Amino acid sequence: MTLDKNNFNYIKEMINNKESLNSLKGFCKGFGFDIESYSSPVHISEDKISITYRRNTYYVNYNHSNIYGTTYFNNIK
Repeated sequence: MTLDKNNFNYIKEMINNKESLNSLKGFCKGFGFDIESYSSPVHISEDKISITYRRNTYYVNYNHSNIYGTTYFNNIK
């Protein structure tokens, strides 16, 4: 399964607008991405999100807290 341009741009906007991690997971699961598999175009681990789009892999570190929400440390340009 590959990631198309519209989905990549939407995920990029979610990260850059600091949406919650649960909404990002819900969006990816809704499109059928297995976010726990390394071969998936979107992989979410304990502290890192990797997004593969057109043979480029983008990494975003995050910190998720129930009190303070999700904080992303890198933006995708």
